Amino acid sequence: MDVVQDAKDASVAKKRPEPQKWLLCPQRDADIKALCRPNGVKHLLFASPFILTYAAAMYGQFALDNVWANVALSVLLGHCLYTLFVLHHDCMHGTGFRNDFFNRLMGRLYATTFTMTFTVNRETHMRHHSHIADPERDPDEYYFAAELKDIWLRLWRYYQWYTTIALTRYGLRVRATVVTEQVINLAIWAAIHVVLIQMGLAMKLLYIFWLPLAVVVLIINPITRGYEHAPITLYPRGDSRRRDMSKNSITVANPMLGWLCANITYHVEHHSYPRCPFYNLQKLYKIFQEEKLQYLTAPYPLYRVWKGQKMLEGMTCNAD
Repeated sequence: MDVVQDAKDASVAKKRPEPQKWLLCPQRDADIKALCRPNGVKHLLFASPFILTYAAAMYGQFALDNVWANVALSVLLGHCLYTLFVLHHDCMHGTGFRNDFFNRLMGRLYATTFTMTFTVNRETHMRHHSHIADPERDPDEYYFAAELKDIWLRLWRYYQWYTTIALTRYGLRVRATVVTEQVINLAIWAAIHVVLIQMGLAMKLLYIFWLPLAVVVLIINPITRGYEHAPITLYPRGDSRRRDMSKNSITVANPMLGWLCANITYHVEHHSYPRCPFYNLQKLYKIFQEEKLQYLTAPYPLYRVWKGQKMLEGMTCNAD
């Protein structure tokens, strides 16, 4: 598991961590270890379609001057921001490249596109993995601490919530790094704003920055991240299922959707082996199915979410 070390000046939870049940597959350890070896060349190869799509959509925004075409490209750019976040997420886990310098470098380059800093995400997300559903340690617990219907509105606070936690709970070193990265990110986009406004292209800022950011923050991120751990909201506080990986996370087992979303939809697999690069998660899913592991799966996001407390009925794979 990915575990973070708390600095001496960081806020530390008073209670001991609650026991957690991981979903592991020791009988296929050799096969899984092979899948979990980072390879920078493969990362860039599999990342290239997402990077090129982002670049092409950006080019299209300036080449075209049609409102509907520009809005459509803004939606596409919103999806691109989501996939670039997933690529950046691999770098956070150290699975993009063997050398962590390149993970940090590429992670920060990816993060520039959506303006949230690499360090904010790495520090908060590692704690999410290490302490999922722990009220005192998991930064994501806020999203799932209320009822199922509350998840998506709470996820609208994603940027602000994570940034605030990173600046206030993890010590001076993390705070200084976050501030530096955020200043650089904002300076880059401020410069782009100034240049385009001076060129008389202020409207393009709406299409290349504000609309795509709104799409990923208000629509895509709540739907995808909200559904990944939605089961947690269905269990009362203190219920052991909240800390059981086979019952607190959902894999959307749809290969096409997986490739469109850089495979982050294979979320149980990702949490079980967070060192597995995004391009190998479908292979890890296949191993889990071959070994008849039982956990929650769905054919598409938001599957059965309208069922409320009955949402999870029939969603456990290999249960027969």
